Amino acid sequence: MYESFFGFRELPFSLTPDPRFLWLSETHEEGLASLYYGITRRKGFVLLTGEVGAGKTTLLRAVLERIPPDTETALILNTADLSPMDLLKLIATELGLAVEATSKADYLIALNRFLLARLERGFNTVVVIDEAQNLGHAALEEVRLLSNLETDTQKLLQIVLTGQPELLQKLSEPSLRQLRQRIAIEHHVEFLHPDEIALYLRHRVEVAGGKYEDVFEPGMEPLFYAASLGCPRLISLLADRSLLAAYSRQWHPVPRDLVERKAQQIINTRSGRPTAGG
Repeated sequence: MYESFFGFRELPFSLTPDPRFLWLSETHEEGLASLYYGITRRKGFVLLTGEVGAGKTTLLRAVLERIPPDTETALILNTADLSPMDLLKLIATELGLAVEATSKADYLIALNRFLLARLERGFNTVVVIDEAQNLGHAALEEVRLLSNLETDTQKLLQIVLTGQPELLQKLSEPSLRQLRQRIAIEHHVEFLHPDEIALYLRHRVEVAGGKYEDVFEPGMEPLFYAASLGCPRLISLLADRSLLAAYSRQWHPVPRDLVERKAQQIINTRSGRPTAGG
C-alpha cells in the first residue's frame, strides 16, 4: 500500500519469516552457525530457543536455504496435542514415505531402512520440529527414541528442536533428562541491543529497495527500542504501523512524533494498558 510512496519494491517490515530480510546480529549469526554446524556435521540433536518474536523461524528458514542440497528435510510446524504416533506419521509424510503401518514399530522400521539407504548414498536427513514446547512428554520421549536410529559411526537422523523458553524448562524436568543429555548443540536467541536497532531497520529498508535516510527522520532508534525492548517482531510492527500512518498523511520521511505515538501504543499493549487511536 505504501511501497511506492517510500520507494520500496516490496514491504520491508512484513512479519513473515523471509530469510532475505534476516539481519545477522551477533546472536543470530551464532545461531545460524550453530544450526548449520549441527546439521551438516551430523551432531544428532540441536536445540534453538528464544522468546516470541526473537527471529527463530526466520533463522531456521535461512539455515535450511544454506544446507547442502543432498539434505532431506522434514519440517514439523503443528506440534500441539501430537501423540507419539501422530509425530511419526508426520515425519514419514514429510519425508515422502508411504508406510502401511499399524504400530510405531512399523514406522520405525520403515524410517530406519529409508535413512540407511540415504546414508549409503552419502545423503543427510534432518527433522525440524518447530514450537517444540507444545509437545507432551510422550512425544518428546519418542523424539529421543528417534535419535537411536544410528550406525556405529553415524547419526542417521539429525533432529532440530526449536521453541520458546518454556522448552528449556520442560527439558530440565527429571523425566526428560535422557533427552536433555543428548543435545549436542544449543543456542538461545537474544533480543537486539539498543545499538543494533538502526542496523536492523536499515537492513530491511535497503533489502526492500529503499533508502533509510529517506524513510525515517534521524534519532528514531531509541523510540523503537523503548517500544520493543529489542524484539525484532515488535520493531517491525512499529515500523510498519508508522509507515502506514505516515503514508495516510502523505508525510515523508516519517516524523518523530508519529513514531512516538505508535511506540506508546505498543508499550501500552505490552503492559496491558488501553491504547488510543492515531
